[in-house]
Amino acid sequence: MTAVVGATVTGLAGAHPEHGGREDFPGEGVADGLYKQHDGDEGHLPPVNRNVTVVGKAEVSHPGGTTGRVADVTAFRDYAYLNAFREPDCLNTGVHVVDLHDPANPFEVTEAFIPTTDGSYAGEGIQVLHVVNQYFQGDLLAHQNETCPGATPAVSGGISLWDVTDPTDPEPVVLHTGDFTNPSGGLDANPNQTHSMRMWTSVVDHRTYVVLVDDEEFTDVDIMDITDPYHPVMVNDSLDLVELFGVDQPTPRNLTSVFSHDMMVDKIGPRYVMNMNYWDGGYVLLDVTDPRNVTLIAETDYAALDEERAARGHQISPEGNAHQSELSPNNKFLIGTDEDFNPYRVVATIDSGPYAGQEYTAVSAGDTPPVDENTTISGPVTFVGQACGPSPAGSGTALVERGVCTFQTKLNNITAAGYSAGIVFQNHRADCLGLVTMLATGTIPYVFVDRYAGLRLLGVPGVTEANACDTLTPATGGESTTIRAAFDGWGYVRLFAANVPLTGTGSLTQIDTYAVPESQDVAYARGFGDLSVHEVAMDPDNSSIAYLSYYAAGFRVVKYGKTGIQEVGAFIDEGGNNFWGVEVWRDEAGRKYVLGSDRDYGLYVFQYNP
Repeated sequence: MTAVVGATVTGLAGAHPEHGGREDFPGEGVADGLYKQHDGDEGHLPPVNRNVTVVGKAEVSHPGGTTGRVADVTAFRDYAYLNAFREPDCLNTGVHVVDLHDPANPFEVTEAFIPTTDGSYAGEGIQVLHVVNQYFQGDLLAHQNETCPGATPAVSGGISLWDVTDPTDPEPVVLHTGDFTNPSGGLDANPNQTHSMRMWTSVVDHRTYVVLVDDEEFTDVDIMDITDPYHPVMVNDSLDLVELFGVDQPTPRNLTSVFSHDMMVDKIGPRYVMNMNYWDGGYVLLDVTDPRNVTLIAETDYAALDEERAARGHQISPEGNAHQSELSPNNKFLIGTDEDFNPYRVVATIDSGPYAGQEYTAVSAGDTPPVDENTTISGPVTFVGQACGPSPAGSGTALVERGVCTFQTKLNNITAAGYSAGIVFQNHRADCLGLVTMLATGTIPYVFVDRYAGLRLLGVPGVTEANACDTLTPATGGESTTIRAAFDGWGYVRLFAANVPLTGTGSLTQIDTYAVPESQDVAYARGFGDLSVHEVAMDPDNSSIAYLSYYAAGFRVVKYGKTGIQEVGAFIDEGGNNFWGVEVWRDEAGRKYVLGSDRDYGLYVFQYNP
């Protein structure tokens, strides 16, 4: 699937289902195929160890191999829980249970593996909460459920709750609960797919709640009452933060993918505060003290220019991609991770006519040659109508209007006519400014643009975003264009000053950014793995130390404060790493460790030694 970024399009390896009709919903990726972690001396960053001790490691088992197998991690008491992702084969997915009684020698309790339903998998989001009430007394584990690519399971979606009071013998409490409503107001047999979740027990009303990231609706923040975990009740499934609180921004124009992705919930004074990561909408603080009446505390906006690229003399808009964040123990700071799996973005520009110099957004089709550092579309476009029948012979780039026939038929016809690339623009319709990822397979670059871009490529005079949906398509026309890839680096980290008052609104003010140097160097754009950051975990005892999980850039420790953020520790193993999750954990004696889930191996147990 592709993530649309302004006049750009960033291809992601690995994707989640369409998110409320947003065809650009990105997800955790898979290896780029040019490297292999934990194998040999090439294809990954060199080993490094600064101020970090590896206390222990535990490899998890899978018949198909572990490459890409491991996803998020959490720990409770003396056990760690690692989600089993859809790689490499979306079989035997679920949750690995790892015994941590001896942190130097952790091991998987294979007989305690928690399975997902066939055709489903667990990825982002796992948690254990101790719950004591009249309905349940013990340790409750929650994981989310998404559907394996190409699968049509009888039961899927939502979250599943398990009793792990005895971690060696997990017992199901309820499977696949969540939001069963559909856009038409009816009920589906299965709940919507859920990308992440977080539980908390309120001391205000003494009830236990869970918030879900809904993959399938614009009202994508769902809150359920799970005080009786055997009979969960939806209490709020109408939270669209754009509609309710205006959590988006008109500029830069590339920040179009606005939806929930991940969240935490903290008690701050008398209120419960949720820090919601809303992708291109930025980082958001919500008051969820009353889950039925959620209010806005603060939100962030992205700057006009990407700070890490600007520091290197490159002016380009930020990627967005607010992925995950945590507040510091003193609630004065927030660190957020911007996930980005592709160090290139596609920049599309009109080169001639009345709109020369203007940019537009182009989205590559699902299975066609991508516009990348080796592929550029350039030159004049030739308008061929809807291309639902044989097209006259031509060359260069065909400009095609959507409608009547499938995207595949259009691609077949322009390819047969001799064109070397194709651009499809949105047809005359109410949502003409919307973008789609075309389902089409072919041998030439093939991209989709909105109607405003298409009419400008046709040179239609006076067209604007306001009138594009009402402007008819001319019979002829065609300007020159260039669609190319530009290096914009991998995902990195943002530091904010947080003002969270006990009542009312507050603020989040960006202080600094941090990136692993290789992630901003074009020499490391390919062949070294995914150099994006993924998650952050704040040190619970020190409001100036945080831990980061980078995929192929390893485990990082940063120091933060009013003056900025800097790296103070790092670890990459011999043969490389590929970290997904990071979690601070204490054993029963109170000793503190940091856990990292390596996608291609299993669990790492670290200690930071300044």
